[in-house]
Amino acid sequence: MLAVVLAGLLAIMAPNAFADNNNLSLNATIVDAPDKGWYGNGDVVELTASLANDGEATSIVVDPSCDEVLRVWSQSVLVYDETEECLDQSRGMDIDAFSTTSFNSLTWDLTNSEGEIVPSGDYIVEYFIPGEELSSSVPVHVQSSFDIPEGVELSVIATAREDVFSEAEPAIISVRLHNSLDEDIALDFGECKLIINSELLGDCGPNNLLANQIVTIAQIPYLLEIGTNEFAVSIGGSELSQTISFDASPDSDQGVNSGNLDSISLDLVLEGDNQFGEMESFSPDISIFNNGLEDVAIDFSTSCRGEIWVVDSAGNVVMDSRSMKECSENEVEYQLQPDTVRSFTQPDWNFIDMFGCHLPPGDLLVVMEIPEHDLYASEFITLTRERDTYCEDDSLFIDAEFTGEGLLTVIPSVMGDEFEMSWFTICGLEAALFSAGEQIDMHLSECDYLEQFSVQASEIELSPIEFDMDGLDNGEYTLFFETTTYPQVRSSVSFDWPLVSEETNEEEVTEETEVAASRVISGTWSLTSNELGTCWLLNSPDEGILTLAGAQGLVNWAPERGATGEYLIFESEAVPECSDFAAVSFTVEEVYSQGVITETVEEDSEVVEVTPIESGNEEISPAVVTVGVVVASGGILSLLVAIIATNESWRIPATSAGLWFLGLVGRTSETSDGRYQRGRLMGYLTANPGCHFRALMAALEMSNGQITHHLKILEDEDRIWRRADGRLVRFYPFTSNLHPGILDDELPMPPLSPDPNSLQGKILRLLDDDGQLNLFPTQAELAHRLERSQQLVSHHLRTLQKYGLVEKKRSGVRNRYCLTREAVFLLETTEL
Repeated sequence: MLAVVLAGLLAIMAPNAFADNNNLSLNATIVDAPDKGWYGNGDVVELTASLANDGEATSIVVDPSCDEVLRVWSQSVLVYDETEECLDQSRGMDIDAFSTTSFNSLTWDLTNSEGEIVPSGDYIVEYFIPGEELSSSVPVHVQSSFDIPEGVELSVIATAREDVFSEAEPAIISVRLHNSLDEDIALDFGECKLIINSELLGDCGPNNLLANQIVTIAQIPYLLEIGTNEFAVSIGGSELSQTISFDASPDSDQGVNSGNLDSISLDLVLEGDNQFGEMESFSPDISIFNNGLEDVAIDFSTSCRGEIWVVDSAGNVVMDSRSMKECSENEVEYQLQPDTVRSFTQPDWNFIDMFGCHLPPGDLLVVMEIPEHDLYASEFITLTRERDTYCEDDSLFIDAEFTGEGLLTVIPSVMGDEFEMSWFTICGLEAALFSAGEQIDMHLSECDYLEQFSVQASEIELSPIEFDMDGLDNGEYTLFFETTTYPQVRSSVSFDWPLVSEETNEEEVTEETEVAASRVISGTWSLTSNELGTCWLLNSPDEGILTLAGAQGLVNWAPERGATGEYLIFESEAVPECSDFAAVSFTVEEVYSQGVITETVEEDSEVVEVTPIESGNEEISPAVVTVGVVVASGGILSLLVAIIATNESWRIPATSAGLWFLGLVGRTSETSDGRYQRGRLMGYLTANPGCHFRALMAALEMSNGQITHHLKILEDEDRIWRRADGRLVRFYPFTSNLHPGILDDELPMPPLSPDPNSLQGKILRLLDDDGQLNLFPTQAELAHRLERSQQLVSHHLRTLQKYGLVEKKRSGVRNRYCLTREAVFLLETTEL
């Protein structure tokens, strides 16, 4: 009877419990959605929902064990499911007519059902009511953390048209990934997005980076605001990130216009597509189109109205239409009615950069501007053609390792300061073997690349090359290398055949080491100081300059400046204070003798009688003769002095002759101070081989006569030697590695002493003046102050960097230049 009653009650309730739910709708919304529009590390997705009933009162079935839950989907895959905690229970829930019922807020911490952070991508978060099967979904985007392989680096470059950032002018932000390792790296970015100032942009990068490869993953134009502009760039969950900031100056070319300028759009007009191959040039137009409903009037004050500039993948400006013409004053007004177009013709461009070099294949970003009205747009074009030759970079060279007996194996390496190089699908290296000026063999290598790529490194080891040397004569051979890369590199390396094996070298070194045991040496002590401390130098008549490493067991002994002695020594490794000297270092075992020799200087005087010559001809007045002789002699002497003063090859012997004539040379007995000064000279030349006469005189604070005297003695003793270099005479210490028979190409790089009136001298002086004020100019600022082109200033800056006088430092997005310590010393000791 009870069962019958219950069944009847259920039958009566059924129409309400299982009513038509077409009037019910569940609406889920995100609570406190992030301003950036996506979720990242540490963020939590919070959803709330409400049930709206647009009809009569009804009831729904719910599961009291879990009430409301979340489910998260990635496309059709369920990655997070809270229904797994439900016990499949049922309970009725009444819903009033025309009502709205709010449900609890639910959260998702970006994990899957296993508790792991989900990868980057788009997800659907579903607010779900079990039992009644009601649900509502919202889309979210997630940028998750992931492991970045070691060696992957992120770099950000900001580019302005003239390297000067200005308000309302576009700057290009280039984002690049670099594999700093000498091996390939596999990447799994998935759906990772590039993030700039919290805005999601393109993909994070490729799935693979070759050894040392560098790729540009994005180039985006931004309109700048006056003052400081900051760009925070990252990929994924900020595992790789960089923030750059720079100041923009006020807008200097505000034009006059009327109407809605936002309705004006810019487009790049090309005759064909945006692919440019062999023999094709870039001949675009800029079109401006009025998309609005009103007329727009634009006034121009110069002939440069619509212009373009082009940026390569490395962030360099390679073309600027304003550099190809003069922007003259020319006032004109353009009236743009709705749906009308005006065009600006641009000059033809053959893909040659600002330095006159052909560009390599790749993507180029074209920036279109209406400069006076702060309108701009950008578009990519692609250069597809490959060339056989590109401009050569003389700062790069190729060295090689040689192995083998009958078969010569060569392992070449491209070397230089941190450089970037592009390789193409054609063979990248030609190696030609020469003997006595005649080519014997040639090989092509680096031929297996399926697509173009760029690398960045300070050394790149290339594939081995083999030459069959059977039947070839013994002697000297030369390998000439030439790359088909951007930039191009040409080098030559000479070697003797057959090769000397490493085992033979090791045996020779072992024998030399065994022979080079303790020995007796004598000399005079001098010293020099640097930031690490004091380095003691022994000036030996037999072996030249040697540096002191220590005194084994001699607690109470110390060298004394100017002292001369005899010592038992053995060769050892140099101490840090003497590491700058290319000289043998030794340790003293025993002191045989030591003392300071004091010698008096005896000066002899000599009277030279001059017998006047009497002339029988008295027709010319003696006063006239005297005046004429004085004038003529003065003019000739002035000319001689000017010539001799500017040419060290004449200046040094002239000084010696003058000293001899005055009785200053050959009449002074040797003193300990003389030996000390020559010790200083030898020490300085050992540390700075190739220093010229005037630089020596300034660095050591000696007079013209002093330094000429001591250089002559050192040359007579075969302790130094000289070589002419244009108007200069350079001096070198006489060693087994440095001797008069050495070729010019094998001489060490001499210290640089630029002419103060040259552009290099002016650059050094400007950098010195700014450095004292803690200011470090950019290349553009130097070019402006020197009134020279940026290309010319860039060339001389690279030369000064090569000589170790200037270094560049990254400051925000710009390279700024300052002097090295060596340059500061040069300026302090030279009259620049």
